[in-house]
Amino acid sequence: MKIFACHRINDKSKADKVINQLIKKSNNTVAVLREYEHDENWKSSVENKLKEVDFVIFLLGADTFKSDQIKWEYTKAKELNKRIIGIELSSVTEESILFCQGFQVFKSADQCLDFLKEIFEHDRQLRIEQYKIMVGSTEKVTEQRLRVNNIFFTITSSLLSIAFVLGKAFEFSIPGIVGTFVLTLMAFLVTFFWAKLIKSYGTLNTGKFQIIDKIEKQLRTNMFEDEWVVLQAIGYEPNSKTEITVIKRFRLFIIFISVMELIYLVFKLYNQVPKCDY
Repeated sequence: MKIFACHRINDKSKADKVINQLIKKSNNTVAVLREYEHDENWKSSVENKLKEVDFVIFLLGADTFKSDQIKWEYTKAKELNKRIIGIELSSVTEESILFCQGFQVFKSADQCLDFLKEIFEHDRQLRIEQYKIMVGSTEKVTEQRLRVNNIFFTITSSLLSIAFVLGKAFEFSIPGIVGTFVLTLMAFLVTFFWAKLIKSYGTLNTGKFQIIDKIEKQLRTNMFEDEWVVLQAIGYEPNSKTEITVIKRFRLFIIFISVMELIYLVFKLYNQVPKCDY
């Protein structure tokens, strides 16, 4: 597990002692990150470290939370939804302890380590369950997208079939051709709603995969990221992009039918116009 340790510079010797005890008792299974640099980019550096750790530990001394830097680290840890722990140093004051209301404060590294192990394992199991749920939900979205494709293909093809039957029933007269053109136009408009839904499902899955990637990083694994690298290397094209391409080709086919219907309608109307004999 990874821990980010926060303490004031004047508590460094006491903090080092506690941290060394924590590492020794854990048999080096705990990695401790700290920030010693105080240049203009220290906030960015601290934030990056906070993002990759499992816990944030505040080593409490006499005036720990009178430091603006410590207060900023505390606020950022809460903002990133990190689990915050406190360990009392020998110089701890009641004021520092009172500031820590809302999270556990331990008197020794031993007590803290037992708690960290228990919570770490619990959080890991919780992330695994969340991972399973997210992967399952992406599969459901894919299944739903396939159903949407089938539904819209059925609707558009049915409209085109009905249009042809209608035209044939009226022996492709002017009223029949007008009805056929209207139905064909409806099929053309339906393809836009079809494409919009496919794009929506694609965006939804993209968001889900970003969350899955985030959980994987917390679990120290990168299966989906590695898979995506391999797929890009072999020229994989996302399903949503392929589906949109199919819809566009289908739309061109409908446009072709519409143009033919319009040409035939104009031809029929032209034949209805009285001709002058010279």
